Amino acid sequence: MRKERRKHLRLSLNFKVKLEIPRRKFVLGGHTLNLSFAGAFIELDHIPLVLPNEYFRLTLLGQVEFTCRVIHSNADGIGCQFDFIQIRYYELFKKMLLRNAPDPERIVKEIGRWAETKGP
Repeated sequence: MRKERRKHLRLSLNFKVKLEIPRRKFVLGGHTLNLSFAGAFIELDHIPLVLPNEYFRLTLLGQVEFTCRVIHSNADGIGCQFDFIQIRYYELFKKMLLRNAPDPERIVKEIGRWAETKGP
């Protein structure tokens, strides 16, 4: 059995997404199967050949934009790590996760731990 290495709570949320790989001129639709503050697993209408560490732009619910890095892909979709989010989208994303989390307090603690370790 594979050991779970994730540090962030994954929420089973089905949010509509748009994925863009600008250098290859791909624009694909799909939805999240799970989502956390660190990344997501995305089911797409069509799974393109993507390589680990390839970057793409992800738009969540037409409102929140991320720059993401491919962690893995398979026939079901693409697992990605969030690399960059503008501050104006961060607050909206945080509210979306807290509103849909079965245990919002755990999410708040994760945010606090992340801020403590990533500070100056």
